[in-house]
Amino acid sequence: MSRFRLTHSQGARSIVALISAAIALTLLPAGGAAAAAASSPSAVRNVVEATTATATEAKVTASLSTDNAGVLSPGQDLTVSVTITNATETAHERGTVSVWVDPTALKSRSALDSWLASTDAVPKAVAVGTAPVGALEPGTSTVVQVVVPAASLPFAANPAEAVYGIGATATVTTSTAADARSSLVWSPGGSAEPSGVGVVFPIVSPPSSKGLLSADDLTTYTAANGVLTRDLDGLERHSTVAIGIDPMIIASIRALGNAAPASATDWLVRLSALPNDTFSLGFGDADLTGQIQSGVTKPLAPTSLAYALNPQNFTPSPTPVGEPPAETPTSPTPSPTPTAGSGPVLPTLDELTSWEYTMQGVAWPGDGTVRAADLAPLVAAGYTTTIVSGANTNAKTLSGTSSAVLPFDGGKLGVADAALSDAIRQAASAPSDSAWNAAMAKVNAQLELTSQEGGTPKNLLLSFDRSWPSSGTQLQRTLDTLLTGPWSTPTTLPQTLSASATDGLALVDAPEAATRTDAIKALVDDEMQIDQFATILDKPETMTGRTRAELLTLLAVSWQSPRSDWTAAVSKSRATTVKTLNAVKIVPTENVNLVSAQGSIPFTVINELPSEAANVVLRASPSNSRLEIDEDVTKRILPDSRATLLVPVKAKLGNGQVTLSLSLFSPTGVPIGTTTSVTVDVHADWEGIGALIVGILLVLLFGFGIVRNVLRRRDRRRAERAEAAAAAAGGGDADGGDADGGDAAGAGGTGVTVPEDTERG
Repeated sequence: MSRFRLTHSQGARSIVALISAAIALTLLPAGGAAAAAASSPSAVRNVVEATTATATEAKVTASLSTDNAGVLSPGQDLTVSVTITNATETAHERGTVSVWVDPTALKSRSALDSWLASTDAVPKAVAVGTAPVGALEPGTSTVVQVVVPAASLPFAANPAEAVYGIGATATVTTSTAADARSSLVWSPGGSAEPSGVGVVFPIVSPPSSKGLLSADDLTTYTAANGVLTRDLDGLERHSTVAIGIDPMIIASIRALGNAAPASATDWLVRLSALPNDTFSLGFGDADLTGQIQSGVTKPLAPTSLAYALNPQNFTPSPTPVGEPPAETPTSPTPSPTPTAGSGPVLPTLDELTSWEYTMQGVAWPGDGTVRAADLAPLVAAGYTTTIVSGANTNAKTLSGTSSAVLPFDGGKLGVADAALSDAIRQAASAPSDSAWNAAMAKVNAQLELTSQEGGTPKNLLLSFDRSWPSSGTQLQRTLDTLLTGPWSTPTTLPQTLSASATDGLALVDAPEAATRTDAIKALVDDEMQIDQFATILDKPETMTGRTRAELLTLLAVSWQSPRSDWTAAVSKSRATTVKTLNAVKIVPTENVNLVSAQGSIPFTVINELPSEAANVVLRASPSNSRLEIDEDVTKRILPDSRATLLVPVKAKLGNGQVTLSLSLFSPTGVPIGTTTSVTVDVHADWEGIGALIVGILLVLLFGFGIVRNVLRRRDRRRAERAEAAAAAAGGGDADGGDADGGDAAGAGGTGVTVPEDTERG
């Protein structure tokens, strides 16, 4: 510790020395006396303290809340909680908190907004209490309570209801202070006219791009303190709250069949038992207006969830929960008898997503995302009622509080009060009791001021948002306080929407950011490419259904929360699309030599889809007439494998190079992947020349054999005649002169001379 202090002291002395030198140099031209004065220790200390105060002042903050949700009755002491946060790197040993009240009552909601946003001093502020602040270490917060006796309040004798501004000043050094403001409703018990208050609440899951919730997700969300369980816990005693339900949650539970977590099926039973008005959000709570503004003519809906069904989980069939009763056919026919081996009957898409909603045709886009041009497409899609935020209208420019109804051609808008909705959202997700009281003080002050406006009682609509944090536990408490207070009468959504409209209320266009609509357009284009690519599959709906479901959940309104990194989720989805589209491709091939007039060239096609067989057609197109392709080649390639496809070719006259363009298609003719090429060296003439040479050689060989045989026979016959002649000559000598006589007689007898070679040939 002493080492730290020494180092800190040395550092401080160094800073002082540097500042002294800087001041001395700056003031040196003014004269030595001025320079000496500026470089004195007291002058330097003042500069350092002023610099520290300037740097610290913006980093020490305070917030204020009062007990009992900002409502005070006569005779009650006022308890104020001031939270002081030290975000600096400097510790503060002590300080004080002073609480003060503006004795001038606030007359309207706009005056309340202005007072809360102002940082100006309040000339007539009345100090009502102080309290000490203990040590405040860097990066820490402390809560200081100040109890103000009832008699000390400047409005204690006021017999009428009113809203007053209350503030606190936290001083932690002589030069560092932080102010906080809130409001206080003085409620002596009057004749305030309550406003009708309708509330809409969304039942959605945290943002995801999975298409359906997994069993693990459902187990977490429907656990005893899970986000979906706390939704129902908060709604159970408030039957007037209208509920917008994401059918993706229902489908996720049903798609698991008998494998669904017990907590999830129990949750579904609890949901079906609620008496509240209900309506369907889009599947995945997909952003309706974002789709329209990105060019989608009709909001997207799921196409198939068959990819998520495991037949083993539907034997026996699960008990249906919350499904509309099946219609009785006019001419009933007996149910078909299941055949052996046919398996269980799997639920259809309608059976997975259906619910007994009490309201139809209600659209609920995100806050501040609606244009007038969006309304006609919504009506054409069946949405005759659209809930919008008051910030999407001119409500704030009107002289008083407007009712919730705004008719338009073909339907009506339910306009949620923006300021009140923001306040109840803050209350429901408040991390502490002080934060909850601060948020509810805004609610009660606004409701009280609305009741003082006079005229016909207002019909207000308040909406919760899709992204209240999973740590929020104040929903039930918030609804209890909101709907049982003296300035509100609970009303249902149909009652609220049936009220009269407020003159002058109008929709103000609030288009979504171009970056978001461009991203939606790109995602929709990606899906269209996947739809085309899926035609290579035995069952395209297994891929297209998953892709559509994942797209819808990626378009969820909850992704619009600043806490959600939608950009990263979009990038991941698009990268997955590229990977899928390139999963079936031709493996690059080196140059091919073709030395025959016809044959088959092998090419390898790979299917990297992990669980789907691919049916592909390989088409080869030659760059010139040296080659002729007989036909396309069709092949079924198993998942995560490769296959060889043989392309039949015929070579025509002439040698040279031919470039084959290779393209894959689905059986329906959709191009798959990118076109590739391979060079074929054609030497088809070699085959003809070789055949001619072989033919000549064969002719020569056989001809030589024939000639040799003829000559050999001739030689043999000569030899035989020679032997015969020799034998004949020897016989005549032995018999005496008969030979000549015989010869003469023979010759004379015939009169013909026989040539020697008569027998040749």
